[in-house]
Amino acid sequence: MQLGMKEMWRQRRRYSLIFVITLLIVLLTTLITGLADGLAYDNGASIRELDAETFHLTADADGRLTRSFIERAPTDTMTPLAVKPLTFGSETKQDATLFALPAASSVGPTLDLAVGEVLVDPSFLGTLAVGDTVDDFASGYRFTIVGTTEGRFSHAPVVWTTMETWDAYQQVAGGPVYVSAWLGEGDTSLSTFTKQEIIEAVPGYSAEQGTFTMMRGFLLVIGAFILTAFFYMVTLQKLPELGILKAIGIRTRTIGTALVSQVMLTVILASGLAALFTAFMAEVVPAAIPFQFDVANALLYSALFFIISLAGTLLPLYTLRRLDAADALGGRMK
Repeated sequence: MQLGMKEMWRQRRRYSLIFVITLLIVLLTTLITGLADGLAYDNGASIRELDAETFHLTADADGRLTRSFIERAPTDTMTPLAVKPLTFGSETKQDATLFALPAASSVGPTLDLAVGEVLVDPSFLGTLAVGDTVDDFASGYRFTIVGTTEGRFSHAPVVWTTMETWDAYQQVAGGPVYVSAWLGEGDTSLSTFTKQEIIEAVPGYSAEQGTFTMMRGFLLVIGAFILTAFFYMVTLQKLPELGILKAIGIRTRTIGTALVSQVMLTVILASGLAALFTAFMAEVVPAAIPFQFDVANALLYSALFFIISLAGTLLPLYTLRRLDAADALGGRMK
Protein backbone atom coordinates (compact mmCIF):
# COMPACT_ATOMS: atom_id res chain seq x y z
CA MET A 1 0.00 0.00 0.00
CA GLN A 2 2.88 2.34 0.81
CA LEU A 3 4.27 1.73 -2.66
CA GLY A 4 0.98 2.81 -4.22
CA MET A 5 0.76 5.98 -2.12
CA LYS A 6 4.31 7.00 -3.04
CA GLU A 7 3.58 6.53 -6.72
CA MET A 8 0.40 8.63 -6.48
CA TRP A 9 2.35 11.42 -4.82
CA ARG A 10 5.14 11.37 -7.42
CA GLN A 11 2.63 11.18 -10.29
CA ARG A 12 0.11 13.52 -8.66
CA ARG A 13 -0.88 15.28 -11.87
CA ARG A 14 -1.84 12.04 -13.54
CA TYR A 15 -3.71 10.69 -10.53
CA SER A 16 -5.36 14.06 -9.86
CA LEU A 17 -6.99 13.80 -13.29
CA ILE A 18 -8.21 10.29 -12.49
CA PHE A 19 -9.54 11.52 -9.14
CA VAL A 20 -11.39 14.48 -10.65
CA ILE A 21 -13.11 12.31 -13.25
CA THR A 22 -14.03 9.75 -10.59
CA LEU A 23 -15.35 12.52 -8.34
CA LEU A 24 -17.54 13.93 -11.10
CA ILE A 25 -19.05 10.51 -11.87
CA VAL A 26 -19.74 9.74 -8.20
CA LEU A 27 -21.07 13.26 -7.66
CA LEU A 28 -23.47 12.92 -10.58
CA THR A 29 -24.69 9.63 -9.10
CA THR A 30 -25.27 11.13 -5.63
CA LEU A 31 -27.01 14.20 -7.06
CA ILE A 32 -29.36 12.03 -9.13
CA THR A 33 -29.96 9.93 -6.01
CA GLY A 34 -30.82 13.07 -4.05
CA LEU A 35 -33.25 14.18 -6.73
CA ALA A 36 -34.82 10.71 -6.90
CA ASP A 37 -35.20 10.60 -3.10
CA GLY A 38 -36.73 14.08 -3.11
CA LEU A 39 -39.24 13.19 -5.81
CA ALA A 40 -40.08 9.92 -4.08
CA TYR A 41 -40.79 11.74 -0.83
CA ASP A 42 -42.72 14.54 -2.53
CA ASN A 43 -44.90 12.04 -4.37
CA GLY A 44 -46.30 10.53 -1.17
CA ALA A 45 -45.24 12.87 1.64
CA SER A 46 -48.71 13.03 3.22
CA ILE A 47 -48.94 9.23 3.29
CA ARG A 48 -45.47 8.91 4.82
CA GLU A 49 -46.40 11.30 7.62
CA LEU A 50 -49.53 9.38 8.62
CA ASP A 51 -49.13 7.43 11.84
CA ALA A 52 -50.51 4.24 10.32
CA GLU A 53 -48.84 1.25 8.70
CA THR A 54 -51.90 -0.69 7.51
CA PHE A 55 -54.38 0.55 4.90
CA HIS A 56 -57.62 -1.20 3.93
CA LEU A 57 -58.93 -0.44 0.41
CA THR A 58 -61.33 -2.04 -2.02
CA ALA A 59 -59.82 -4.92 -3.99
CA ASP A 60 -60.33 -3.26 -7.39
CA ALA A 61 -58.46 -0.10 -6.35
CA ASP A 62 -55.01 -1.73 -6.83
CA GLY A 63 -53.70 0.19 -3.85
CA ARG A 64 -54.68 3.62 -5.19
CA LEU A 65 -56.49 5.77 -2.64
CA THR A 66 -58.25 7.81 -5.31
CA ARG A 67 -59.78 4.62 -6.82
CA SER A 68 -61.12 3.20 -3.57
CA PHE A 69 -64.75 3.89 -2.64
CA ILE A 70 -65.83 2.34 0.66
CA GLU A 71 -69.24 2.70 2.24
CA ARG A 72 -68.53 4.02 5.70
CA ALA A 73 -69.33 1.76 8.67
CA PRO A 74 -68.79 2.34 12.39
CA THR A 75 -65.61 0.89 13.90
CA ASP A 76 -63.75 1.27 17.15
CA THR A 77 -60.33 0.17 15.94
CA MET A 78 -59.82 1.82 12.56
CA THR A 79 -59.69 5.40 11.30
CA PRO A 80 -61.42 6.54 8.08
CA LEU A 81 -59.40 8.43 5.47
CA ALA A 82 -60.93 10.22 2.48
CA VAL A 83 -58.82 11.28 -0.49
CA LYS A 84 -60.04 13.10 -3.58
CA PRO A 85 -58.22 15.21 -6.20
CA LEU A 86 -59.95 18.55 -6.74
CA THR A 87 -59.59 21.61 -8.91
CA PHE A 88 -60.01 24.87 -7.01
CA GLY A 89 -60.89 28.28 -8.35
CA SER A 90 -62.90 29.51 -11.31
CA GLU A 91 -60.75 32.00 -13.23
CA THR A 92 -57.36 30.84 -11.96
CA LYS A 93 -57.51 27.10 -11.39
CA GLN A 94 -55.24 25.12 -9.11
CA ASP A 95 -55.08 21.37 -8.59
CA ALA A 96 -54.76 19.87 -5.12
CA THR A 97 -55.74 16.71 -3.27
CA LEU A 98 -58.29 16.85 -0.47
CA PHE A 99 -57.42 14.67 2.56
CA ALA A 100 -59.99 14.19 5.32
CA LEU A 101 -59.55 12.59 8.75
CA PRO A 102 -61.66 12.65 11.93
CA ALA A 103 -61.01 15.80 13.95
CA ALA A 104 -60.08 13.78 17.03
CA SER A 105 -57.72 11.47 15.16
CA SER A 106 -54.02 11.40 16.06
CA VAL A 107 -53.10 9.66 12.79
CA GLY A 108 -52.37 12.88 10.90
CA PRO A 109 -52.04 16.61 11.60
CA THR A 110 -54.12 18.27 14.28
CA LEU A 111 -57.43 19.25 12.69
CA ASP A 112 -59.15 21.60 15.11
CA LEU A 113 -61.39 22.92 12.37
CA ALA A 114 -65.00 23.97 11.92
CA VAL A 115 -67.07 22.69 9.01
CA GLY A 116 -65.76 24.15 5.76
CA GLU A 117 -62.32 25.04 7.16
CA VAL A 118 -59.11 23.59 5.76
CA LEU A 119 -55.34 23.57 6.28
CA VAL A 120 -53.27 23.81 3.11
CA ASP A 121 -49.71 23.10 2.06
CA PRO A 122 -47.77 26.41 1.79
CA SER A 123 -47.24 25.81 -1.94
CA PHE A 124 -51.02 25.97 -2.43
CA LEU A 125 -51.28 29.59 -1.32
CA GLY A 126 -49.56 31.41 -4.20
CA THR A 127 -51.67 34.57 -4.51
CA LEU A 128 -53.96 33.35 -1.71
CA ALA A 129 -53.53 33.95 2.01
CA VAL A 130 -54.79 32.51 5.27
CA GLY A 131 -58.39 33.67 5.69
CA ASP A 132 -59.25 33.51 1.99
CA THR A 133 -61.88 31.18 0.56
CA VAL A 134 -61.56 28.83 -2.40
CA ASP A 135 -64.29 27.04 -4.30
CA ASP A 136 -64.25 23.53 -5.71
CA PHE A 137 -64.64 24.05 -9.45
CA ALA A 138 -66.91 21.04 -9.99
CA SER A 139 -69.33 21.34 -7.06
CA GLY A 140 -68.96 24.98 -6.07
CA TYR A 141 -68.42 24.00 -2.40
CA ARG A 142 -66.54 26.78 -0.59
CA PHE A 143 -63.58 26.09 1.67
CA THR A 144 -61.99 28.59 4.06
CA ILE A 145 -58.22 28.53 4.52
CA VAL A 146 -57.46 28.89 8.24
CA GLY A 147 -53.83 27.75 8.34
CA THR A 148 -51.01 25.84 6.71
CA THR A 149 -49.41 22.45 7.23
CA GLU A 150 -46.99 20.68 4.93
CA GLY A 151 -48.49 17.93 2.81
CA ARG A 152 -47.85 16.68 -0.72
CA PHE A 153 -49.44 13.93 -2.78
CA SER A 154 -48.62 13.04 -6.38
CA HIS A 155 -46.44 16.18 -6.64
CA ALA A 156 -49.42 18.40 -5.78
CA PRO A 157 -50.31 20.28 -2.57
CA VAL A 158 -52.64 18.64 -0.06
CA VAL A 159 -55.65 20.34 1.51
CA TRP A 160 -56.45 18.86 4.95
CA THR A 161 -59.91 18.90 6.49
CA THR A 162 -62.16 16.97 8.87
CA MET A 163 -64.65 14.22 8.13
CA GLU A 164 -67.45 16.64 9.02
CA THR A 165 -66.35 18.93 6.18
CA TRP A 166 -65.97 15.87 3.94
CA ASP A 167 -69.57 14.89 4.64
CA ALA A 168 -70.80 18.41 3.93
CA TYR A 169 -68.82 18.50 0.70
CA GLN A 170 -70.23 15.15 -0.45
CA GLN A 171 -73.78 16.35 0.13
CA VAL A 172 -73.13 19.29 -2.20
CA ALA A 173 -71.14 17.24 -4.75
CA GLY A 174 -73.77 14.50 -4.88
CA GLY A 175 -73.13 10.82 -5.46
CA PRO A 176 -72.63 8.04 -2.89
CA VAL A 177 -71.21 8.74 0.55
CA TYR A 178 -67.83 7.02 0.84
CA VAL A 179 -64.32 7.07 2.30
CA SER A 180 -61.14 5.97 0.56
CA ALA A 181 -59.53 3.76 3.20
CA TRP A 182 -59.63 2.45 6.74
CA LEU A 183 -56.40 2.83 8.67
CA GLY A 184 -55.16 0.50 11.40
CA GLU A 185 -55.64 -3.10 12.39
CA GLY A 186 -59.04 -4.75 12.38
CA ASP A 187 -61.21 -7.41 10.77
CA THR A 188 -62.41 -6.35 7.36
CA SER A 189 -63.31 -7.89 4.01
CA LEU A 190 -61.26 -5.21 2.24
CA SER A 191 -57.80 -5.67 0.73
CA THR A 192 -54.92 -4.81 3.05
CA PHE A 193 -51.88 -2.79 1.98
CA THR A 194 -48.77 -1.52 3.73
CA LYS A 195 -47.82 2.15 3.74
CA GLN A 196 -45.02 1.54 1.23
CA GLU A 197 -47.39 -0.27 -1.12
CA ILE A 198 -49.79 2.68 -1.00
CA ILE A 199 -46.93 5.08 -1.81
CA GLU A 200 -45.71 2.92 -4.69
CA ALA A 201 -49.26 2.86 -6.09
CA VAL A 202 -49.34 6.66 -6.41
CA PRO A 203 -49.60 7.45 -10.17
CA GLY A 204 -46.17 7.87 -11.73
CA TYR A 205 -44.19 6.77 -8.68
CA SER A 206 -42.89 3.43 -10.01
CA ALA A 207 -42.06 4.75 -13.49
CA GLU A 208 -40.31 7.77 -12.02
CA GLN A 209 -38.19 5.77 -9.60
CA GLY A 210 -37.48 3.08 -12.20
CA THR A 211 -36.04 5.71 -14.52
CA PHE A 212 -33.74 7.08 -11.83
CA THR A 213 -32.63 3.58 -10.81
CA MET A 214 -31.66 2.81 -14.40
CA MET A 215 -29.74 6.08 -14.66
CA ARG A 216 -27.84 5.35 -11.46
CA GLY A 217 -27.06 1.83 -12.64
CA PHE A 218 -25.63 3.10 -15.93
CA LEU A 219 -23.54 5.70 -14.10
CA LEU A 220 -22.08 3.06 -11.80
CA VAL A 221 -21.14 0.79 -14.71
CA ILE A 222 -19.80 3.62 -16.88
CA GLY A 223 -17.79 4.99 -13.96
CA ALA A 224 -16.27 1.58 -13.30
CA PHE A 225 -15.34 1.18 -16.99
CA ILE A 226 -13.69 4.61 -17.07
CA LEU A 227 -11.75 3.95 -13.89
CA THR A 228 -10.68 0.54 -15.22
CA ALA A 229 -9.55 2.08 -18.51
CA PHE A 230 -7.49 4.74 -16.74
CA PHE A 231 -5.69 2.31 -14.46
CA TYR A 232 -5.18 -0.17 -17.30
CA MET A 233 -3.54 2.51 -19.46
CA VAL A 234 -1.41 3.63 -16.53
CA THR A 235 -0.33 0.01 -16.00
CA LEU A 236 0.66 -0.33 -19.68
CA GLN A 237 2.64 2.91 -19.57
CA LYS A 238 4.74 1.85 -16.62
CA LEU A 239 5.51 -1.74 -17.73
CA PRO A 240 9.28 -1.09 -17.79
CA GLU A 241 9.20 0.22 -14.20
CA LEU A 242 7.11 -2.75 -13.11
CA GLY A 243 9.58 -5.05 -14.81
CA ILE A 244 12.42 -3.52 -12.81
CA LEU A 245 10.45 -4.01 -9.58
CA LYS A 246 9.88 -7.66 -10.41
CA ALA A 247 13.50 -8.10 -11.45
CA ILE A 248 14.81 -6.88 -8.10
CA GLY A 249 12.59 -9.32 -6.26
CA ILE A 250 9.39 -7.41 -5.37
CA ARG A 251 6.49 -9.83 -5.47
CA THR A 252 3.59 -9.48 -7.86
CA ARG A 253 1.24 -9.50 -4.87
CA THR A 254 2.95 -6.42 -3.44
CA ILE A 255 2.66 -4.53 -6.72
CA GLY A 256 -0.97 -5.66 -7.09
CA THR A 257 -1.75 -4.46 -3.57
CA ALA A 258 -0.33 -1.06 -4.50
CA LEU A 259 -2.66 -0.89 -7.52
CA VAL A 260 -5.72 -1.90 -5.49
CA SER A 261 -4.86 0.64 -2.78
CA GLN A 262 -4.74 3.39 -5.41
CA VAL A 263 -8.23 2.49 -6.63
CA MET A 264 -9.53 2.27 -3.04
CA LEU A 265 -8.14 5.65 -2.06
CA THR A 266 -9.44 7.32 -5.22
CA VAL A 267 -12.98 5.96 -4.83
CA ILE A 268 -13.20 6.54 -1.05
CA LEU A 269 -12.06 10.16 -1.30
CA ALA A 270 -14.33 10.82 -4.29
CA SER A 271 -17.32 9.26 -2.52
CA GLY A 272 -16.69 11.25 0.65
CA LEU A 273 -16.41 14.59 -1.14
CA ALA A 274 -19.43 13.80 -3.32
CA ALA A 275 -21.52 12.99 -0.23
CA LEU A 276 -20.47 16.23 1.49
CA PHE A 277 -21.30 18.30 -1.59
CA THR A 278 -24.68 16.57 -1.98
CA ALA A 279 -25.51 17.25 1.68
CA PHE A 280 -24.61 20.90 1.10
CA MET A 281 -26.81 21.03 -1.99
CA ALA A 282 -29.74 19.65 0.00
CA GLU A 283 -29.48 22.69 2.27
CA VAL A 284 -29.22 25.38 -0.40
CA VAL A 285 -31.50 24.23 -3.24
CA PRO A 286 -34.83 26.12 -3.42
CA ALA A 287 -37.79 24.53 -1.67
CA ALA A 288 -39.56 24.24 -5.03
CA ILE A 289 -37.01 21.60 -6.09
CA PRO A 290 -37.69 18.25 -4.38
CA PHE A 291 -34.17 17.26 -3.29
CA GLN A 292 -33.16 15.17 -0.27
CA PHE A 293 -29.91 13.80 1.08
CA ASP A 294 -30.29 10.32 2.52
CA VAL A 295 -27.16 9.07 4.28
CA ALA A 296 -28.16 5.42 3.83
CA ASN A 297 -28.59 5.80 0.06
CA ALA A 298 -25.34 7.76 -0.24
CA LEU A 299 -23.50 4.97 1.59
CA LEU A 300 -25.23 2.31 -0.51
CA TYR A 301 -24.26 3.76 -3.89
CA SER A 302 -20.76 4.64 -2.68
CA ALA A 303 -20.33 1.01 -1.59
CA LEU A 304 -21.64 -0.24 -4.94
CA PHE A 305 -19.28 2.03 -6.84
CA PHE A 306 -16.43 0.88 -4.60
CA ILE A 307 -17.19 -2.80 -5.24
CA ILE A 308 -17.62 -2.33 -9.00
CA SER A 309 -14.39 -0.32 -9.19
CA LEU A 310 -12.48 -3.02 -7.34
CA ALA A 311 -13.87 -5.57 -9.77
CA GLY A 312 -12.61 -3.34 -12.56
CA THR A 313 -9.03 -3.74 -11.32
CA LEU A 314 -9.09 -7.37 -12.45
CA LEU A 315 -7.91 -6.39 -15.94
CA PRO A 316 -4.85 -4.39 -14.76
CA LEU A 317 -4.10 -7.13 -12.20
CA TYR A 318 -4.30 -9.79 -14.91
CA THR A 319 -1.87 -7.77 -17.04
CA LEU A 320 0.44 -7.43 -14.06
CA ARG A 321 0.28 -11.14 -13.25
CA ARG A 322 1.33 -12.26 -16.73
CA LEU A 323 4.06 -9.64 -16.94
CA ASP A 324 7.55 -11.11 -17.50
CA ALA A 325 10.36 -8.95 -16.10
CA ALA A 326 12.68 -9.51 -19.08
CA ASP A 327 10.00 -8.74 -21.66
CA ALA A 328 8.88 -5.67 -19.73
CA LEU A 329 12.41 -4.30 -19.62
CA GLY A 330 12.59 -4.85 -23.37
CA GLY A 331 9.27 -3.11 -23.86
CA ARG A 332 7.41 -6.28 -24.78
CA MET A 333 4.86 -8.48 -23.04
CA LYS A 334 3.74 -11.90 -24.15
